[in-house]
Amino acid sequence: MTAEEIITGLERAWNAGDGAAWGSYFAEDADFVDVVGRVQRGRKVIAEEHQKIFDTIYRGSRLEIRQMDVRPIGADALVLHTTSKLRVPGGPREGEWAAIQTKIVRDGRIVAFHNTMLADLAEFTHRDAELAARSPLEWKE
Repeated sequence: MTAEEIITGLERAWNAGDGAAWGSYFAEDADFVDVVGRVQRGRKVIAEEHQKIFDTIYRGSRLEIRQMDVRPIGADALVLHTTSKLRVPGGPREGEWAAIQTKIVRDGRIVAFHNTMLADLAEFTHRDAELAARSPLEWKE
């Protein structure tokens, strides 16, 4: 599968609330790090864990995924960066959420996927305007 086919397929699977279809884009031994830092190992676990959230906190949600960049890292592998917008109609995660993902794809399947929620830097720094204005590399206690 190409990067475009993976992105389109993941989006379609999410919007259908189909954990098995979501999992089908992953290698059998894939790793998935979710937005709260939990590591899910293996296609079966990734599919099952996604079905749980499709049936509960993300029921009826809509996901849009956009490619940022893609580059080869070998003859049969690539790094794919995407951004996403998730719209959740109700429940504890109601609202719109933005995230960025790093995917490593080998032989047309995702072998590693890291999902990071985008956050407002001012919120992250507890509204410390001076700290938020600096690069995180400049942050010191």
